[in-house]
Amino acid sequence: MKDFTNEIYLDFTQPEIATKQRKALDRVREAFGKEYPNIINGQKVVTIGKTNSINPANIDETIGVFQKSGKDDAELAMQAALAAFESWKNIPMKKRADYLFKAANVIRKRRLEINAWMISEVGKNYLEADADTCEAIDFLDFYAREALRYGGKQPIIPIIGEKNEMIYLPLGVGVVIPPWNFPFAILVGMSAAAIVCGNTVVLKPSSDSQ
Repeated sequence: MKDFTNEIYLDFTQPEIATKQRKALDRVREAFGKEYPNIINGQKVVTIGKTNSINPANIDETIGVFQKSGKDDAELAMQAALAAFESWKNIPMKKRADYLFKAANVIRKRRLEINAWMISEVGKNYLEADADTCEAIDFLDFYAREALRYGGKQPIIPIIGEKNEMIYLPLGVGVVIPPWNFPFAILVGMSAAAIVCGNTVVLKPSSDSQ
């Protein structure tokens, strides 16, 4: 396995790269206004209340429509995450880390598309959006490597007459509520750190950056 290295930002002063990002913006624009369900226990959930995500550069433009959930849905999500934890905690660390490596590769392939959504939804410029995406990739790659390190045999001080070992154990369900200003990187980082360690999460994105 290669050593960890940070993902390098794209150079948008290069006309070819800037053009590719512009085309990605045009492609995501075709999906503007679409409604998205919440996902609870693998099921699509639609609620009466809605949250409209508005383009800050054009307040007459709706990026997407999202569901407003309350206490009951939150409890269902928590119970589903608790149930999933019972099996996920037993998945070998290497397999959990592999999921993060695979997710990082998917993001690399869809990088310009992900940038385009952030440019449209929270008003980031090209470089700020790309930096957000790069940081998400970094979190996945770094946490996967750290999980493999922590999942292995841990060094401890030997004591005569004792045979000791140290093992890191998953704890349960985490709740992730990332802020709007880094809608992808912080969401991915907080979620991936918990998941790769054998925990499950209930994820609630910021209402300003669904």
